[in-house]
Order: sequence, then C-alpha cells, then structure tokens
Amino acid sequence: MLTIYGPGRSRASRALWMLAECGVPYAHEDLTRYPTMAEKAAAVKQVYPLGKIPVLTDGDLVLAESMAINLYLAQHYGTHLWPDTKAEQASALQWSFFAVTEIDPPLVQLMIERTFRKEPDRDAANEQRNAEQIRRPLEYLNGHLASHAWLVGQAFTVADLNVASVLTMRQGAKLEVTDYPQVEAWLGRCYDRPAYLKATAPN
Repeated sequence: MLTIYGPGRSRASRALWMLAECGVPYAHEDLTRYPTMAEKAAAVKQVYPLGKIPVLTDGDLVLAESMAINLYLAQHYGTHLWPDTKAEQASALQWSFFAVTEIDPPLVQLMIERTFRKEPDRDAANEQRNAEQIRRPLEYLNGHLASHAWLVGQAFTVADLNVASVLTMRQGAKLEVTDYPQVEAWLGRCYDRPAYLKATAPN
C-alpha cells in the first residue's frame, strides 16, 4: 500500500491533496505518536536516510521531495491529472519547478519573519527583500492566468495542484493576493475542489 510520511500541516499536505485527487487507498504516518522532533526524525530515517519529510513509499519505491512525489502519483495513479502530450507534460514539470524555486523560498522567509519571529527579533530588511521577491513570480502567474483557466491545457492538472499547494503557505506568510485577481480566482477554483477540502478537513 502507498504510505505517506509527514504531518498534515507540513509539506506532506501537498501529497495528501494529490492522494485525495487520485482516490486511491493509502496509509498516513503523521508522526504524532512520536513525542519529540528527534524521535520523529529517527522514525523517518528508518525509511529515508535524510530524515526529511514528506516521504512516499510504494512497494520497494522510496520517494522524497514533494514535487517528485506528486508528479509520480499523477503519472501512476491520477492519470486524469497528468497531461496527454509531451509538450504539456514538460509544462507541468516547468510549473512544478517554478513553484519550489520562485514561490516557495520567499514565502518561507516571509513566514519566518511575520509568523515565527517575535517583533523585536524580526529582520525588516529580510522581510522587505522577500516581499519584493515574491511579486515577480506572482505577476507572471497572474499574467498567464489572464488567458488560461488552468495552468496547462483545458483542465485542472498536477501543475495546478503543485503550484496551488505551495501557495497555501501564503497564509502563514501573511501575504494577500488581492493585487493579483487572476491568481486569487484560480486559487479559489483549486481550493474548492472536493479533494482539497477532504485533504484539509480537521481530523
């Protein structure tokens, strides 16, 4: 059986959404039974030596990195989410890498400054730098969505899921997207999907 390792409120949430879209049975090791971070890491290291989450196991396959996990799941279990043509498949890869290279890093830094650090310890320069850095990818995304309902092709695909799943971090980063109306509308369509609502429902 497929097993995903990592708490629901972590990057494992990306894979949990994908698994819900695929509609396949899976086990979820959320690590809550381990009381300390050291014990959680030790448990994950038994599966994946780096001890980082998320990790997916599928038979003998052990796969880490959230984008790689989701691309694998789309190809093997959620074929309705994997584009048909080679060109569209390449675009899905591009959007997935775009999410983790252009959007994820500044969002993480904004989350650190705006949520995790107390006011006296906040690095205003770092916050300003990353607030500026996030604008360019959001403007690019907004421009693309001005003429496309979905990122690749005519329907929701793994590309949409991967980018939208990274943008869930905007809440912790206290980042509004009202200046990007096409992004805001597209996120609404993504987050209204039954699979997303199922994956994010309180236990």
